Amino acid sequence: MRKEFVVMRIDAAPDGAPYVLVTLSLAKDMAEGNQPPNPSTTNVMGFSNMDDMMKNEAKLLKIANKIDVGPKFIKNSKNFLIMEYIKGEKIIDWAKKPETKSEEIRLVLNNVLRECYLLDSIGLDHGELSTIDKHVIVGKNKNTIIDFESSSTNRKPSNVTGATQAILIGTGLAKIIQKKIKLPTKLKIINLTREYKKNPTAKNFENITIGLKLQTAGKYEKEISSLYLDKKLEPLIKKIGPCTMRITKNPYQTLVEAIIYQQLSEASATAITKRFLKLYKKFPTPEQVMNTSDKKLKDTGISGTKINYIKGLSKQIIQKEIDFRKISKLKDEQVIEELTKIKGIGNWTAQIYLMFCLQRKDVFPVGDLGIQKGIRDLFSLKELPNPKTMEKYSARWKPNRSIACWYIWKSQRINSIG
Repeated sequence: MRKEFVVMRIDAAPDGAPYVLVTLSLAKDMAEGNQPPNPSTTNVMGFSNMDDMMKNEAKLLKIANKIDVGPKFIKNSKNFLIMEYIKGEKIIDWAKKPETKSEEIRLVLNNVLRECYLLDSIGLDHGELSTIDKHVIVGKNKNTIIDFESSSTNRKPSNVTGATQAILIGTGLAKIIQKKIKLPTKLKIINLTREYKKNPTAKNFENITIGLKLQTAGKYEKEISSLYLDKKLEPLIKKIGPCTMRITKNPYQTLVEAIIYQQLSEASATAITKRFLKLYKKFPTPEQVMNTSDKKLKDTGISGTKINYIKGLSKQIIQKEIDFRKISKLKDEQVIEELTKIKGIGNWTAQIYLMFCLQRKDVFPVGDLGIQKGIRDLFSLKELPNPKTMEKYSARWKPNRSIACWYIWKSQRINSIG
């Protein structure tokens, strides 16, 4: 059977007949394009003329899927709708768990409202988000709006306003959330949603998320407004929101973190960096790193080779062999040329330095696996693109490719260095 796909729900018949259950073997057959067998020979009961209802829900779910919202549609027939199986808990059950922290709640609420904004932007009204506690599933790595049977493209969307009020004003879910995070006054929430309802622009939507302190204001507004015109990036920007790229003005910190991240998954690199930082009260100086034993550094998960790179870099800085002020005044290609003279620093690490330390806006690391995957997905390529193809597709984002990269990383759920 295909992994992760089963029937999530089959609606009851209009005459109130019981809900039906489709066997997993039938779900598999349909997912593979086969027609279901005759109902009299399958594990199906209680159907009655649901053709239009099921077709309509399938159509609406497919519309939502175009903006990466909702369970993934798989297959439908006259009586069946098969979609992705969503693992997780209802948002209200997840929120009231003692271990659910305030930052997690802010992140999930921000993501939910973003999906609502995407639905508003394509004119699809979910129809049931005023009771959102029943219609959002929170999983390990993502949250999902479900249940599109009451959705419509024939009425004015009210997803953001309905969900905001359901999440934050007067409901059981709102009371749970208010105990875990500090919210603005009820009047402020109402005023923010009224302004958005009057004029549902991206700016008014961001006023809601920032006003509710679900996220901070972003950087590079002018550059993002330019990227927003690109049909490939527009959905990513809408879903991810303002650019909160973390700029590290400490050259040493940027390079050490980049060395740690080399050739590692985001999860592994993040965990190792956290253990490394625990050795010190704040980010260490080159002298502090030199005075730390290799064993202590190895215990954080940093490889022996990378320890040599980091200590070699530290030694050169202590001996004043690297002039970061001079490097900062060079052109991008010259910065890369200078930095790659240092053992352990290649093109990718130098490009990360350009982006996250020197704030250069038009850097595009063609060797980054996350960016390669992002380009493949954005342009529906069959395989990972080579450097020439990467340059070709990224040309449309000049001179703001660093910011485009940040959105691509986020779309791949990669935090990168920033």
